[in-house]
Amino acid sequence: MPIEIKQLLIKSNIVHYAEDEDVEALEAHSAFKEELLNECRHLILEMLREKGER
Repeated sequence: MPIEIKQLLIKSNIVHYAEDEDVEALEAHSAFKEELLNECRHLILEMLREKGER
């Protein structure tokens, strides 16, 4: 049974930061991204190690 979409609503917020806040926000974002990626790598390696032990 086909589904028909008659309306698509997209909401977005545009936020403007001061020049100094942009740099700080980018640094914080980059640091968070690196921390998250490192944790993901750690968890994946741990899962692979556990799988290999079985």
